[in-house]
Amino acid sequence: MRFSLASALLTLVPLAAAWPNVMEMDRALKKREEPPPRNPTFKSGRPNTGASGPALTFNARDQLVNVGSGSGHEFRSPRSGDIRGQCPGLNAAANHNFIPRNGLVTTAQTIQGLGDAYSMSPDLALLLAVVSTALAGDPVSNRWSIGGRFTPTIPIFPANGIAGTHNQYEGDASIVRGDAYLNGGSVGVFQMRSWEHLYQLAEEYTMDVIAAQSDYVTRWSILNNPYYFSAPFSGLVAPAAHNFVINFMSNHSAENPSGFLTREVLKSFFGVTGDAPGQFVHNRGQERIPENWYKRPFSNAYNIPNVLVDVQTNNLMYPGIIRIGGNTGTTNSFAGVDLTDLTGGVFNVGDLADGNKGACFLLQASLAGLPDISNPLLGAVGSVLGWATQQLGPLSSKFSCPQLATFDNQLFNKFPGASYKGSGNA
Repeated sequence: MRFSLASALLTLVPLAAAWPNVMEMDRALKKREEPPPRNPTFKSGRPNTGASGPALTFNARDQLVNVGSGSGHEFRSPRSGDIRGQCPGLNAAANHNFIPRNGLVTTAQTIQGLGDAYSMSPDLALLLAVVSTALAGDPVSNRWSIGGRFTPTIPIFPANGIAGTHNQYEGDASIVRGDAYLNGGSVGVFQMRSWEHLYQLAEEYTMDVIAAQSDYVTRWSILNNPYYFSAPFSGLVAPAAHNFVINFMSNHSAENPSGFLTREVLKSFFGVTGDAPGQFVHNRGQERIPENWYKRPFSNAYNIPNVLVDVQTNNLMYPGIIRIGGNTGTTNSFAGVDLTDLTGGVFNVGDLADGNKGACFLLQASLAGLPDISNPLLGAVGSVLGWATQQLGPLSSKFSCPQLATFDNQLFNKFPGASYKGSGNA
């Protein structure tokens, strides 16, 4: 399948718009278009443990996520001052005290808590924590926020939380959240239309089902958001987050060690009640891990290379899920950016399917957008960029990543969405 992955990644090359741009921006904001139905090029049949392969064992004692009375992980609604954001998995982890209930998290707490709750691999948890801290946290205290802003150690750090990272970490075409530009700058608006589409795709959710949702929301955003933009890092995070739902929210059992995800479990994690379109209610901040829920085995933890393979496979099924570029100020005007031009020849499309090159691109894309804020409290590393580079150094060495001097971000100047920051509200 290797040759197919490389071929599918050619969709990163500049894409021509499929329909003429006939609506002006203000009119586009008032009118919503549904993308036409689209069949996949094939079905992958992947288990709910994704690219890491099927889980071969089930250990009820090790995999039970005990959220019952006396466990220390009982559900508790957020209290005044607690921070919650746009990610249901992080909100649920905070509501159950796998990460601090106040929503402010260190790197060590991220690795431990998301491993305990979901069997997320340490390398993936480290990447997410470091990028979140560097972009919108406080490297001095080593804290980041799962939602909005908080008070940093010194005011030089913005500490806006991941809700304030639009087009850097958070991006358009979320699984159920609306695009920031279409919602007054907020990244946390629950888009009922997207939820209802997801709900009706299946009664049990699989990797192939979630690939269909990723394709749908991407094409919907291009059709309806004149500021749609897919950056090198956030443009991979958005489709990867779709796969997180299957990999981290599926229940597991002796009969089905690779997992299954029902509508009821999905509703619990997303804080949704109701049983049919027109009856659903999103209960903000009430995301919860269900009772009698068993996570994937930690021996089958989901890691960075797995993430890239699953996103690439989805892109094989629905070419265009992976794309770098954006709309040019009107709806349905997508133009792409060539990866070779962007990276000065260090990465090219065909190579990303080879070995760890996809993981290396993700790592280096995460560093490309970091602020180069200098402060003596950061010690010898000197700056936020230096701090993040040091923190991610072991991963870069592990994957034998090439050196990348810089991304040519001037290539994004023609996309108004590239400079759109949103309000920072979750």
